[in-house]
Amino acid sequence: MAEPALQWSLFDDVDPASAPAGALAPNAVVDVGRPDSAAQPERRVTFLHTADWQLGMTRKYLSADAQHAYSAARLDAVERIGVQAASSGAQFVVVCGDVFEDHRVSARLITQTLDRLGEFTVPVYLLPGNHDPFDAAGVYRSQTFRTRCPSNVTVLAKPGIVKVSDDAELVVAPWSHKAPLTDLVGTQVDQLDPSDRIRIVVGHGATDALSPGSDPSLVEIGPLEQAFANQIIDYVALGDRHSVTQVGNSGRIWYSGAQEVTNFDNVEAEPGSILEVTLTRGASGSTVDVTPRRVGQWTFAAIRHDITSAADVADLERRLDEIPDKSRVVLQVALVGTISVVEDVELQRILDTAVDRFAAVRRWQAHDDLVVVADADDITGFGLRGYAAQAAEELVEQAGGVDDAAQTARGALALLARLSARGGGAVS
Repeated sequence: MAEPALQWSLFDDVDPASAPAGALAPNAVVDVGRPDSAAQPERRVTFLHTADWQLGMTRKYLSADAQHAYSAARLDAVERIGVQAASSGAQFVVVCGDVFEDHRVSARLITQTLDRLGEFTVPVYLLPGNHDPFDAAGVYRSQTFRTRCPSNVTVLAKPGIVKVSDDAELVVAPWSHKAPLTDLVGTQVDQLDPSDRIRIVVGHGATDALSPGSDPSLVEIGPLEQAFANQIIDYVALGDRHSVTQVGNSGRIWYSGAQEVTNFDNVEAEPGSILEVTLTRGASGSTVDVTPRRVGQWTFAAIRHDITSAADVADLERRLDEIPDKSRVVLQVALVGTISVVEDVELQRILDTAVDRFAAVRRWQAHDDLVVVADADDITGFGLRGYAAQAAEELVEQAGGVDDAAQTARGALALLARLSARGGGAVS
């Protein structure tokens, strides 16, 4: 049986069907007119810029049920990207690297992904990144991908220029292995001559502006800014950072961020979005309009809370109660302060309840500094008599240290507090 045509191997003569461009909010950045502007035809293109789907990603702090829901959400976000493409009038979608978490993803996940992409009403261009490079063992060379790849999906496996419409072309910088020794984006841009067609650079990786260092693969921002001034390129679509991020001063270099959150909000400021981009070029100069569109639904929230009293414990419970959509929220909680054994019992009740209400709850060990102390006043309300009262007094004496014995003593006192609360009376 003959193999089906493989879109991932075609580059120079791609001519996809286009949809009419939609009108966007008037927040464009306008360049000054070009010296040879009179000779330039009017060009316009609208597309969606996304990246870092990392389908197949797992998070160790999620239970099996939560992980299943999270994985499904990442695929659901891909569907919403297709809906946004259709409603915005985008002519195509570019995914700037790391479509998949790694080469070990299952045939089932590959198939489910391609089924969703096949439902897009516009062409989709997938760039291999550092998680899914176009190497011999890569996802894109797998039998499943080659067999299931729909006609509207193209893998940008070969560096160079890909025509996407009469008005625009992509400048492609894919990863062919996990450790490039050069600036892949800069290498492609350096080879370009001026053109009256809109050029969109599609790349992946860290930049020297945000992650300075000696890594030879860093994308250099200075030459890209100069390429805008020299009429060489119009926009640089990047993947690698998981938050929406503008780089440089031109308003034309962007990371789209991941389609669904991958880390806590102290690390990722704006995940879960894609970028709707409209570019024009013509006699009056050129414009760029970049609008984030929310497609993600999960939240990874890092919470710090000071606790020095029972009132502070109650405030934490109210704070957790007010968080919406709890089944799609992962909490990282840092508690700071000093509380009594009785207050700690109430705190643990609140945290145990939160585990059942939220997708996941974990203590933020790097910032957690909560001390539980015990004294004689703690046991007066326990209603203890006889041997139990004597044992509690001994535990209070042992609980003042920082060693394992002290921690065990505090745990025993907490157990006594819970038993006393359940019994509603004296324990002897």
